[in-house]
Amino acid sequence: MIARRQALDLTQQELAARVGTSHSVISRIESGQHPTSVTTLRRLADAFGTHLVVGFDDRPEEIGDAELVAVS
Repeated sequence: MIARRQALDLTQQELAARVGTSHSVISRIESGQHPTSVTTLRRLADAFGTHLVVGFDDRPEEIGDAELVAVS
């Protein structure tokens, strides 16, 4: 998430405004200190202008350069 935000040249505050949350929530998500719901992940994907993909794959060797996010 940090890499995506930085690639878009967004501050945590700017991303928070796009997502409709606070700067502190974005900071806690990025540091792994905030449990992130699928709803929040969807809002983040929208803010990043991308698609949210959630699933299971038994073929990890085919994933390639995917960005992985842990959801608690």
